[in-house]
Amino acid sequence: MSVKNPLLGVLTVGLSVLLIGGTLFSLPRSVSGPISTPTAEDTVDTKRLRLLMVGLAQDMSRINTGIWHEDAELVRQGASSIATHPRIPPDQIAKIKNALGPEFQNFVRFDKAVHGTATELVSAAEARDWSGVLSSYTELRDGCFGCHTAYRDRLRPVLAPAE
Repeated sequence: MSVKNPLLGVLTVGLSVLLIGGTLFSLPRSVSGPISTPTAEDTVDTKRLRLLMVGLAQDMSRINTGIWHEDAELVRQGASSIATHPRIPPDQIAKIKNALGPEFQNFVRFDKAVHGTATELVSAAEARDWSGVLSSYTELRDGCFGCHTAYRDRLRPVLAPAE
């Protein structure tokens, strides 16, 4: 189909953008609850656990895409971001310690294992060692799921924002 009037083509594209944009803005923001937004307690060095986890999920997605496309640089970027992620703010650490009691040390072990494995994944990606990438990725994924399985349901209500 050819458009004889260029203005009609521009108007059609503009209307399409408005309709699609309006539809996107009318969709619910989240099926599992409100999206966390940064507050004063979030800094370059610290980030509330919920926002930190959202960032880590994005990093894992980047790694997945890198693996599927055999893009070592994408894998390296995602793993490096995980290895150097911001710390949890002190007020949330206190809440986590209180909620987990003696299990807090195991929570810390999970975090350290994830950092160490992400660092190994960076090295494997830099070396283009795809066997090492897959091995480290599997260990990283299992560490994430292990921590989530052990602690997510217990920490979510403790760290949920007051409504």
